[in-house]
Amino acid sequence: MEAQAQQAQEATVPRIAEEAEESSLREARRSEASEARQQQVEHPEFEAMNAKLQKAMDAKVEQVRADRRLTKAEGRAQITDIWNRVSEYHASTFKAHEELLADRAATQEQAVFYTFPPQRDSIRAAYNDLSTRTTSSGDADSRIHAREELERQWERSVRTGDTALQTAIGHLATERGMEPLRDKWLATSAERTEAWQRYGEARTKLANWKDPQARLMGRLTGRWSLAKPPEA
Repeated sequence: MEAQAQQAQEATVPRIAEEAEESSLREARRSEASEARQQQVEHPEFEAMNAKLQKAMDAKVEQVRADRRLTKAEGRAQITDIWNRVSEYHASTFKAHEELLADRAATQEQAVFYTFPPQRDSIRAAYNDLSTRTTSSGDADSRIHAREELERQWERSVRTGDTALQTAIGHLATERGMEPLRDKWLATSAERTEAWQRYGEARTKLANWKDPQARLMGRLTGRWSLAKPPEA
Protein backbone atom coordinates (compact mmCIF):
# COMPACT_ATOMS: atom_id res chain seq x y z
CA MET A 1 0.00 0.00 0.00
CA GLU A 2 2.80 2.40 0.91
CA ALA A 3 4.51 1.67 -2.42
CA GLN A 4 1.30 2.38 -4.34
CA ALA A 5 0.80 5.64 -2.45
CA GLN A 6 4.35 6.68 -3.22
CA GLN A 7 3.90 5.87 -6.91
CA ALA A 8 0.69 7.90 -7.03
CA GLN A 9 2.45 10.80 -5.36
CA GLU A 10 5.37 10.64 -7.78
CA ALA A 11 2.98 10.53 -10.77
CA THR A 12 1.29 13.65 -9.45
CA VAL A 13 4.52 15.67 -9.31
CA PRO A 14 4.88 16.30 -13.07
CA ARG A 15 1.25 17.39 -13.29
CA ILE A 16 1.67 19.81 -10.38
CA ALA A 17 4.86 21.16 -11.92
CA GLU A 18 3.14 21.55 -15.26
CA GLU A 19 0.19 23.38 -13.72
CA ALA A 20 2.55 25.67 -11.81
CA GLU A 21 4.47 26.40 -15.00
CA GLU A 22 1.27 27.23 -16.88
CA SER A 23 0.12 29.49 -14.03
CA SER A 24 3.45 31.33 -14.11
CA LEU A 25 3.21 31.77 -17.87
CA ARG A 26 -0.31 33.17 -17.61
CA GLU A 27 0.81 35.59 -14.90
CA ALA A 28 3.82 36.69 -16.97
CA ARG A 29 1.60 37.31 -19.99
CA ARG A 30 -0.83 39.36 -17.91
CA SER A 31 2.10 41.41 -16.59
CA GLU A 32 3.45 41.96 -20.11
CA ALA A 33 0.02 43.04 -21.33
CA SER A 34 -0.30 45.49 -18.43
CA GLU A 35 3.12 46.99 -19.18
CA ALA A 36 2.23 47.32 -22.86
CA ARG A 37 -0.93 49.26 -21.98
CA GLN A 38 1.10 51.62 -19.81
CA GLN A 39 3.53 52.41 -22.61
CA GLN A 40 2.61 55.26 -24.92
CA VAL A 41 2.25 53.92 -28.43
CA GLU A 42 2.74 56.53 -31.11
CA HIS A 43 0.46 56.99 -34.11
CA PRO A 44 2.40 59.67 -36.04
CA GLU A 45 0.34 59.40 -39.22
CA PHE A 46 -2.94 60.07 -37.46
CA GLU A 47 -1.44 62.74 -35.24
CA ALA A 48 -0.02 64.55 -38.28
CA MET A 49 -3.41 64.38 -39.99
CA ASN A 50 -5.09 65.62 -36.82
CA ALA A 51 -2.72 68.59 -36.56
CA LYS A 52 -3.23 69.42 -40.25
CA LEU A 53 -7.01 69.30 -39.85
CA GLN A 54 -6.84 71.51 -36.77
CA LYS A 55 -4.72 74.04 -38.62
CA ALA A 56 -7.09 74.11 -41.61
CA MET A 57 -10.13 74.54 -39.37
CA ASP A 58 -8.46 77.31 -37.37
CA ALA A 59 -7.69 79.16 -40.61
CA LYS A 60 -11.34 78.93 -41.72
CA VAL A 61 -12.55 80.14 -38.33
CA GLU A 62 -10.17 83.10 -38.43
CA GLN A 63 -11.52 84.08 -41.86
CA VAL A 64 -15.04 84.20 -40.43
CA ARG A 65 -13.91 86.18 -37.41
CA ALA A 66 -12.16 88.71 -39.64
CA ASP A 67 -15.21 89.20 -41.88
CA ARG A 68 -16.66 92.53 -40.67
CA ARG A 69 -19.73 92.12 -42.87
CA LEU A 70 -21.10 89.41 -40.60
CA THR A 71 -23.10 90.05 -37.48
CA LYS A 72 -22.05 88.31 -34.28
CA ALA A 73 -24.87 85.79 -34.65
CA GLU A 74 -24.01 85.12 -38.31
CA GLY A 75 -20.35 84.64 -37.50
CA ARG A 76 -21.21 82.23 -34.68
CA ALA A 77 -23.51 80.29 -37.00
CA GLN A 78 -20.84 79.93 -39.67
CA ILE A 79 -18.19 78.86 -37.16
CA THR A 80 -20.61 76.31 -35.69
CA ASP A 81 -21.24 74.96 -39.19
CA ILE A 82 -17.48 74.68 -39.81
CA TRP A 83 -17.03 72.82 -36.53
CA ASN A 84 -19.88 70.42 -37.22
CA ARG A 85 -18.58 69.52 -40.68
CA VAL A 86 -14.99 69.12 -39.50
CA SER A 87 -16.08 67.07 -36.48
CA GLU A 88 -18.07 64.71 -38.68
CA TYR A 89 -15.10 64.19 -40.96
CA HIS A 90 -12.75 63.79 -37.99
CA ALA A 91 -14.96 61.05 -36.52
CA SER A 92 -14.74 59.09 -39.78
CA THR A 93 -10.93 59.20 -39.69
CA PHE A 94 -10.87 57.09 -36.50
CA LYS A 95 -12.54 54.16 -38.24
CA ALA A 96 -10.40 54.64 -41.35
CA HIS A 97 -7.21 54.57 -39.28
CA GLU A 98 -8.33 51.43 -37.44
CA GLU A 99 -8.95 49.72 -40.78
CA LEU A 100 -5.49 50.81 -41.95
CA LEU A 101 -3.85 49.34 -38.83
CA ALA A 102 -5.86 46.12 -39.18
CA ASP A 103 -4.76 45.77 -42.82
CA ARG A 104 -1.13 46.27 -41.84
CA ALA A 105 -1.38 43.65 -39.08
CA ALA A 106 -2.95 41.19 -41.53
CA THR A 107 -0.22 41.86 -44.08
CA GLN A 108 2.52 41.23 -41.52
CA GLU A 109 0.77 38.06 -40.33
CA GLN A 110 0.76 36.79 -43.89
CA ALA A 111 4.48 37.52 -44.10
CA VAL A 112 5.10 35.41 -40.99
CA PHE A 113 3.11 32.43 -42.28
CA TYR A 114 4.06 32.75 -45.96
CA THR A 115 5.14 29.52 -47.63
CA PHE A 116 6.77 29.10 -51.02
CA PRO A 117 4.38 27.53 -53.57
CA PRO A 118 6.52 24.40 -54.25
CA GLN A 119 6.40 23.49 -50.52
CA ARG A 120 2.77 24.26 -49.79
CA ASP A 121 1.38 20.78 -50.37
CA SER A 122 4.06 19.18 -48.17
CA ILE A 123 3.59 21.76 -45.43
CA ARG A 124 -0.20 21.42 -45.54
CA ALA A 125 0.01 17.63 -45.26
CA ALA A 126 2.46 17.79 -42.35
CA TYR A 127 0.37 20.47 -40.63
CA ASN A 128 -2.86 18.49 -40.90
CA ASP A 129 -1.19 15.32 -39.65
CA LEU A 130 0.45 17.04 -36.67
CA SER A 131 -2.69 19.02 -35.85
CA THR A 132 -4.70 15.79 -35.64
CA ARG A 133 -2.09 13.90 -33.62
CA THR A 134 -1.39 16.69 -31.14
CA THR A 135 -4.87 18.03 -30.53
CA SER A 136 -5.30 18.37 -26.78
CA SER A 137 -8.49 17.31 -25.02
CA GLY A 138 -7.90 20.05 -22.47
CA ASP A 139 -6.55 18.11 -19.49
CA ALA A 140 -2.97 18.52 -18.27
CA ASP A 141 -1.74 15.13 -19.46
CA SER A 142 -3.10 15.74 -22.94
CA ARG A 143 -1.41 19.14 -23.17
CA ILE A 144 1.89 17.68 -22.02
CA HIS A 145 1.67 14.91 -24.57
CA ALA A 146 0.87 17.35 -27.38
CA ARG A 147 3.79 19.58 -26.47
CA GLU A 148 6.24 16.71 -26.12
CA GLU A 149 5.16 15.22 -29.45
CA LEU A 150 5.67 18.53 -31.25
CA GLU A 151 9.09 18.93 -29.62
CA ARG A 152 10.03 15.38 -30.65
CA GLN A 153 8.92 16.04 -34.21
CA TRP A 154 10.89 19.30 -34.23
CA GLU A 155 14.07 17.50 -33.23
CA ARG A 156 13.44 14.95 -35.96
CA SER A 157 12.90 17.67 -38.56
CA VAL A 158 16.20 19.29 -37.60
CA ARG A 159 18.05 15.98 -37.84
CA THR A 160 16.58 15.15 -41.24
CA GLY A 161 16.58 18.67 -42.66
CA ASP A 162 12.82 18.42 -43.29
CA THR A 163 11.99 22.11 -43.75
CA ALA A 164 8.35 21.41 -44.60
CA LEU A 165 7.90 19.64 -41.26
CA GLN A 166 9.72 22.47 -39.48
CA THR A 167 7.38 25.02 -41.01
CA ALA A 168 4.29 23.02 -40.08
CA ILE A 169 5.51 22.74 -36.48
CA GLY A 170 6.34 26.45 -36.44
CA HIS A 171 2.85 27.34 -37.61
CA LEU A 172 1.21 25.15 -34.97
CA ALA A 173 3.48 26.39 -32.20
CA THR A 174 2.76 30.00 -33.13
CA GLU A 175 -0.99 29.46 -33.27
CA ARG A 176 -0.99 27.64 -29.92
CA GLY A 177 1.23 30.13 -28.14
CA MET A 178 4.08 27.66 -27.58
CA GLU A 179 6.75 30.33 -27.39
CA PRO A 180 9.98 28.27 -27.01
CA LEU A 181 9.15 26.09 -30.01
CA ARG A 182 7.90 29.09 -31.99
CA ASP A 183 11.15 30.96 -31.33
CA LYS A 184 13.19 27.97 -32.55
CA TRP A 185 11.26 28.08 -35.81
CA LEU A 186 11.60 31.84 -36.17
CA ALA A 187 15.36 31.55 -35.56
CA THR A 188 15.73 29.49 -38.74
CA SER A 189 15.07 32.60 -40.88
CA ALA A 190 16.21 36.19 -40.35
CA GLU A 191 13.45 37.40 -42.67
CA ARG A 192 10.79 35.52 -40.71
CA THR A 193 12.14 36.87 -37.43
CA GLU A 194 11.91 40.41 -38.77
CA ALA A 195 8.40 39.73 -40.07
CA TRP A 196 7.39 38.47 -36.62
CA GLN A 197 8.75 41.64 -35.02
CA ARG A 198 6.86 43.81 -37.49
CA TYR A 199 3.74 41.75 -36.87
CA GLY A 200 4.09 42.28 -33.13
CA GLU A 201 4.49 46.02 -33.61
CA ALA A 202 1.45 46.14 -35.91
CA ARG A 203 -0.68 44.19 -33.42
CA THR A 204 0.45 46.47 -30.58
CA LYS A 205 -0.54 49.57 -32.53
CA LEU A 206 -3.93 48.11 -33.42
CA ALA A 207 -4.63 46.98 -29.85
CA ASN A 208 -3.59 50.38 -28.52
CA TRP A 209 -5.82 52.16 -31.01
CA LYS A 210 -8.82 50.07 -29.97
CA ASP A 211 -8.09 50.40 -26.24
CA PRO A 212 -10.67 52.77 -24.65
CA GLN A 213 -8.14 54.03 -22.10
CA ALA A 214 -5.57 54.84 -24.77
CA ARG A 215 -8.29 56.49 -26.87
CA LEU A 216 -9.28 58.65 -23.89
CA MET A 217 -5.67 59.68 -23.22
CA GLY A 218 -5.19 60.55 -26.87
CA ARG A 219 -8.21 62.84 -26.74
CA LEU A 220 -7.29 64.43 -23.40
CA THR A 221 -3.76 65.22 -24.54
CA GLY A 222 -5.02 66.67 -27.83
CA ARG A 223 -2.98 64.26 -29.92
CA TRP A 224 -6.12 62.62 -31.36
CA SER A 225 -8.72 65.35 -30.84
CA LEU A 226 -9.58 68.81 -32.14
CA ALA A 227 -9.87 72.01 -30.13
CA LYS A 228 -13.39 73.33 -30.46
CA PRO A 229 -13.74 77.05 -31.26
CA PRO A 230 -15.39 78.89 -28.35
CA GLU A 231 -18.06 80.27 -30.68
CA ALA A 232 -19.24 76.79 -31.77
